[in-house]
Parts: sequence; structure tokens; C-alpha cells
Amino acid sequence: MDNKSQKIRLQTVRFYLNNKSSLRKTALKLNLHYQTVFRWVKRYKEGGEGKLFFPYKKPWRRTTQDLEQKIVLLKERNPGLTLIRAKEILKKKGIKISLKGIWGIWKRYGYTGFTKRDICSNYMIYIPWTKEAKNKYEYARRLFSLGKIAETAAVLNSMPAFPKNEIISKIPDSFLNLKRRIEKIFSLFGEIPLGFYQKKIRNLYEACIKEKLYYSALRIGVFEVIVLEWCAKPEKILKRVEELKKIFRKKRGYSSYLMFASRFGLLISEGVAYAHLLKMKKAHRIGSICSQLLERQKYMPPYFMFDLGVLYMNLEDLRKAEYWLLKSVNKVDKELKMIINGYLVEIFIYKGEYKKAMHVLKNVEFAKWVRDSQKLILKAIYFLINGMPEKAISFSTKAISLIKKEEINSYLFAPHLTIAGAYCSLGEKAKAANMFKGIISFLIKNRQRKEKITAEILFSQTHRLKDTITVKDISPTIKLALFVKHKKYRKALSYAKRKYLLAFLYRYILFFPETITNLLEKGENTGLPKTMLRLPVFNRKISVYNIKFMGKLVVYKNQKYLKIRLTPIDVAFIINFALKAGEPGKKILLEDIYNNFWKESPQAAKNLSHLLVRVKKALRIPSHLLEISRRGGEPVLVNRGIHFITDYNEFEQTLTTAQALERAGEWGFAKKEFLRAFSLFRGEPFKKMYDNWSENMRRVILNKLETEAIHFAKSCLGHRNKRDAKKISEKVLKIIPGSEELSKMV
Repeated sequence: MDNKSQKIRLQTVRFYLNNKSSLRKTALKLNLHYQTVFRWVKRYKEGGEGKLFFPYKKPWRRTTQDLEQKIVLLKERNPGLTLIRAKEILKKKGIKISLKGIWGIWKRYGYTGFTKRDICSNYMIYIPWTKEAKNKYEYARRLFSLGKIAETAAVLNSMPAFPKNEIISKIPDSFLNLKRRIEKIFSLFGEIPLGFYQKKIRNLYEACIKEKLYYSALRIGVFEVIVLEWCAKPEKILKRVEELKKIFRKKRGYSSYLMFASRFGLLISEGVAYAHLLKMKKAHRIGSICSQLLERQKYMPPYFMFDLGVLYMNLEDLRKAEYWLLKSVNKVDKELKMIINGYLVEIFIYKGEYKKAMHVLKNVEFAKWVRDSQKLILKAIYFLINGMPEKAISFSTKAISLIKKEEINSYLFAPHLTIAGAYCSLGEKAKAANMFKGIISFLIKNRQRKEKITAEILFSQTHRLKDTITVKDISPTIKLALFVKHKKYRKALSYAKRKYLLAFLYRYILFFPETITNLLEKGENTGLPKTMLRLPVFNRKISVYNIKFMGKLVVYKNQKYLKIRLTPIDVAFIINFALKAGEPGKKILLEDIYNNFWKESPQAAKNLSHLLVRVKKALRIPSHLLEISRRGGEPVLVNRGIHFITDYNEFEQTLTTAQALERAGEWGFAKKEFLRAFSLFRGEPFKKMYDNWSENMRRVILNKLETEAIHFAKSCLGHRNKRDAKKISEKVLKIIPGSEELSKMV
């Protein structure tokens, strides 16, 4: 009913009541039928605005409330109870009721009558809207729009069940009964912090168990298991699954088809947990069972097709994952469709369909709790494969900065693997190994077995796995890493193509470049993209400069120290160029260089020419790799083929990892990363450099150093670690002697 109709009804009733007129005179005055006015006034007197606007008449044959509750509790106490068995139990108690009568009650309470194509782990999506629910919901919406929260909650609480709606999540818990609080937690999925959500859902589960509402406990328990998947806690998942299986086994001898959603959801989560624990044989068996269960359904639920696709993603069987995701993508709601497209982008990246992936990536949405970090992780992989390691490091670092406390187990490894691969692509494997030391310790502590084994394969000198693992339990990515390590490159390439794991192969091969360089020397085809073959690790003609300027300038060319003597302006230029145009193809406007170093000087162009000669000579840069271009627009200084890395970029990346670990409550690991970050400072950067850019950068870097040092010192003191707080404070005070707050820490 629209607002205009509601307004007419309310005005008519108020006119009748306020003027104490007869029904016939009111009808005549307002040009309405007498019976219409009579009906509206009667409804208003019986139930107020709710019955006036949203009339609903209960069927005259509906059972009493007491009997209804007995039939509801039968289902709640015994979730697997069938209609026939329920009728038999009631008959023994002297209660006569038809199967249709039981079915009607269960439908109103959300236990049956499901929309089969929408069946999923969130029951609010597939339980039906009854006429009574629609009427009461419309009335609740009106009350809510008027700001009447308590009255809105009272209307909602009066209903047996509500399907997915917009209001429930906006009502405070204190106004809602247990049933409505359960529905609310389903509506809040992805909308509140993951850790807080997990605690709330566990509390509701325990409340259901206490009240012996086992059917509701099952529904919310399955959802809790899904949340634990996000937290990457496989042991907890299996523990919860066993707990929920006991509810299934409460009454033996019967099991309703209505339990399919809960059973299937638990199987998917169990398979994901086994995959995380590298019990691949068990996980694959569950995948096969789930496939068979779906294929037997007359109406194959697309939401469960999606869930099965996600299970196969975890099994690293990307062919099957792609099959199920593509099968479901056009049969689900718009929100889930965007999430499925996110998973498909991941598969496209891994199988080497980069253009397709980047095109789809523009218009996808990742699951609510990992929206930004996952996009950045995939983009970083794309940039690395396309020969842009500096950009890959930058995007991976941004991804780490967005990782939340509960996501740390799931999303810390992938960006670090890309960063390590990027450093290896520049010939800096020692730097990659140093960066990964703390991560491996973290993986061991948090039982991230698959990631730990992968890291050890890539960085250890031995050819044997330290971890005891059967052949059947080796995941495809571990198998691929072993092929690469054991120099079975052709086998690895064939396997990666078959399994859609090319992006993994391309990253792994960066850790063992001699395989590719040997093939190149023989003139054989490597199967790598041309963009990767242009990386320094495969092409020794390309120069990589490591510029360390957080202290006195130190320069390494291809890991060899360069002994140089340059003026402050030359040093400022080198740092400026390294940070702004640090990889091939990047450029800086000449106008910006002129304005920074020789503003308003008529000799700016000549000065730059002389400076470039000095810098090229000192750094041994071939002339054609650093040149001025005046084609197509403003003149620019172009990087034609040099890679630069800096200690400041390494500082930012290390600091970001430290902050992510601290957010996750992993102070021991975070402290080591903080100390590693601070160790990169050897003195004051940009000393005796007075150009505008150097002044600004000095201010930015020193402000950041001071802020992080103060934060670190306070965190150390909070963990009763005065020694490290004092050590870092004293070190930073030598660089920033005027810091009052750091002085207090000493």
C-alpha cells in the first residue's frame, strides 16, 4: 500500500472519530462507500494503524498458539524430524493433525516451503514470505520510518520468521527476541569487524543450545563455521563441525531432506579445513561427495554451486572451480555475482589470461571482508609478470597495509611471496630471503602448513621436504614448487598449464633463474612471457641500482658496491629520480627538474646536461638508458631500461608488515619487523641538500621516523620491554635531536 492510500484511510478514520459523525455522513462527506468507511473504522478500533494499513485475517482453521508451539519445538528439538514422524509423535500424545497442518506451521516458522533455487547457508534468503509476514513487515517499516524503534521491534518479534529484509539489522539487540537476533546476525555478515562478528555469532549459538533450540543452533553454527574459514582456523572448523554433527545424530532413524542446506554447508567447510591442513585426500573426497549431491538435485542451487567452486579453489583444482563458478555466476543476485567475478579474475590471472582478468577486475567486488586487499594482491601479481617488479612491490605493500586483524593468517603470505619474487627478479634473492625470515616463523607458529612448506622449498638449500607429507596430500602448488626446485622445468610448465597455475610457476621460477638462463643460452623456448624475460634476473645486460640514502649515500650496481663522490645536488637528483622514475619507461618532466634545482635560472638546461654527464659517469650508466625526449608534448627525462630500488621503499614495506602483525596481536613478530625497519636508518637523510624536493622529503621521512619510533617505544613499554624502547629512542634522537617525546623515553 502506497503512502497516498495510507493517508486517505487515516484521514477518514480521524474525521469520523473527531467529528463524532455517523458512518453514513462521513462516507457522504468524503465521497466514499459506506461499507468502506465501516471496514476502516472497525480495523482501526481492533488494531490501530497496523490493522488499518496492513490488514491480515488469520485463517479460521489455524491451530491454537499452544499447539503451534508444541509442533515448532518438535522440529527445534529434533532438526532431522520428518513430517510423517512428527505426525506419529503427536498422534501418540493424543493430538490429531494432518501432514498439511504440520507443514503449514513449519512453513510459517521457516522450516519448510523453501525457494529451492535459492537454498544456501543463509536461510533468510530461501525461506518464503507469507502473507502475514509481508503485512507485518510493511507495518514495521512504517513505524521505523517514524522513529518508533520499540514499536517496530514489537511487530517484528510477533512474527514466527522473517526472510531477508532491510530493517532487522538497524534495530538494537536489546529490543529483539532470540529469533530476531539470529536473523539480524545473518544480515550483518560482512558489515561489522570479523572478530566481533565471530564472538556475537558464537554467543547466539550457545544461547540456542541453552534453550534446546537445536535447529536454530544448526543454522547459526553452520554460519559460524563459514566465518572461521575467513579467519583461516582449520582446526577450529573441524572441532565445530564435529560439534554440529552431534546435533544431526541426536535422533537416529530419520533425516529430513530439509536438512540438505545445513549438511551441504558443513561438508564444504570441512573440505576447506582439510585443504588448509594439507589433508588433500580427505578434502578431494569431500569435493566429490558435494559434486554428486548437487548433481542429484532436481533444482541445482546456484549458491551451493558457488560454494563448491570456492572449495575447489582451496583444493587448487582451478579447472573444476572455474566450471562451478561459471555455472552459478548468472543465476545469483547482483551482489554475489560480483563476488563470483572476483574469484574468476583470480583464476584468469593464475591461468595466464591477463587481459581478460584486468577487464573483469574493473567491475568486480570481492567478498565484503577483503574487498581492497585482494584486488591489490592480484594486481601486484599481474605487474610482476608484466615486468614491473617495483610496481608489484608497491601494490603488495598497499595490500599488506589493508589486512585486518582477522585476515592475517589468510592474506599475509600471498603479497610477501610476490614481494620476494619481485626482489628475486632484480637479482636480490638475499634481500628476499631476509624479508621472508620473520614470515616463515609466523607461518610455523600459526600452523599455516602449506604456506610454510612453500616458503621452505623456495628458500632452503636442501632438496628434501622437512615436513612429513604423503604424496597424496601434496597440494598442486607445492608439487609445482618441487618440480621447479628439482629443475624439472618442462614438467613444471606442462603441469602449470594443465592445472591453471601459470602465475605460480612464473613467481616460483624467479627463485631459481638458472633454469631459464640455461635454456636461453641454448636458444630454447622457455614458455615465459616476453615481459618476464626482460627482467634483470634473466637478462644480465639490464642494470639494477640499489640506492641507500637513509644516511650517507651508498650505491650498489647489480649487488656490487660503487665507490662514488658526488656533489649534494647530484645526490639529490639521483634519489629524486630513483623514487619517481625507478623502473623502465617512467619519466620526469624537465620543467619539474628545472624548477626544483635551478628555478628562474637561464642556465637550467645547460646545468641539467652537465649534471647528467656527471651522474652517468659516476654510476656507470650507458648514455642511451637515461635520455631527454621532446616527442609529443612537454620534454621529459626518460628511464630507458634501469631498475632502481631504495632503502626507503624497503623501510616502508617492512614497517607495513610490522603494523599488520601488531594489529593481529602478534607483537613478538611485529617487534622484529619494527627493529629491522629502524635498522635501515644509518643517519640523517638529505644532509646538505637544500632543494625544495629534498627539504620536503626530509620532512616527510623524519616525521614518519619520529612517529613510528614513538609508537614503537610506547608499545615496547606496554609489553615491559624497556631495553628496546630505549635503544630505538636513542638511535632516532641522534637523527632527530629535537624530539621532546622521544627524549622522555630515554
